Amino acid sequence: MTRAAVALGSNMGDRRANLEFAVRGLASCGEVVGVSDLYETAPVGGPEQGPYLNAVAIVDTTLPAEQLLAGLHDIERRRGRTRTIHWGPRTLDLDLLLYGRESHTSDSCMVPHPRMHERRFVVEPLLNVWPEAALPDGTRVSTFAATFADQDLSNLGAWWPPRQAGQGFRERGGWWVVAQLLLIGLVVAALGMGGPVIPGESALRVGGAVLALAGLALGILGLSHLGDRLTPFPEPLAGGEIIHAGVYATVRHPIYGGIVLGLVGIALFGASLYGLLLAMLAGVFFWMKAGREEMRLLERFPHYAEYRERTRARLVPWVL
Repeated sequence: MTRAAVALGSNMGDRRANLEFAVRGLASCGEVVGVSDLYETAPVGGPEQGPYLNAVAIVDTTLPAEQLLAGLHDIERRRGRTRTIHWGPRTLDLDLLLYGRESHTSDSCMVPHPRMHERRFVVEPLLNVWPEAALPDGTRVSTFAATFADQDLSNLGAWWPPRQAGQGFRERGGWWVVAQLLLIGLVVAALGMGGPVIPGESALRVGGAVLALAGLALGILGLSHLGDRLTPFPEPLAGGEIIHAGVYATVRHPIYGGIVLGLVGIALFGASLYGLLLAMLAGVFFWMKAGREEMRLLERFPHYAEYRERTRARLVPWVL
């Protein structure tokens, strides 16, 4: 049994789902005994392209180095990797960094990886999961860690086992959903309980009706573009994609915005002070939930930051 280190990288499509696919695929090559934190890095070399997600997996394997590398290439191929542009963008990139304390040099396999010591996005994740890693000559990989001052890298934290549908309610952000339903229920309850009334009833009823209808329209437009990709959880669906057509070209979270407008409109229509205060609290809540969701989207998709910069409104088009 030989302990090998495999570098994982992706900057196309659902980057995190691509890396999750790779770790699961490595089970066909041996036993995955460790996976590093997740890192985001700028591309090194090649044409202009989006940032990468990177990690390192440690595998105990009985396969010879050449067969292990062939297995890595097969995992890349099954995830749609094409090798048309040197150092170009890729759905999945798997590199064999270390194969025990052995060296291999051939046309098809070079281990240790010849450029490993030049790349912070390789060395730092490797040390994160295998601190005592060393080259065949005994040189500790940790000796390279001080040579990357000019290379930016962001540690996004632990990610394996993955957060995804099918795992725990809490890991998917289930308590956000509970709080969301509770707030909506409280607004409805406040309308039925009576209490202080907001003055200007006739004008409020007209304004409230307009806002409620606008919220309904905004929510329906958002739903129509999501289809079966709709999820109440802030954790994005694995294998999804960024939607930027239709209403999503003007607002990033139209469904949340529609709910907020609808709640405020209903509270105004009912002239309920308590209902309005709770609806405004719901607005703050959905703003925070949308922010949590965007953190996950930034983690998965390399171009979400560009979309967010282009589409400035978070909840209500051109307003909020």
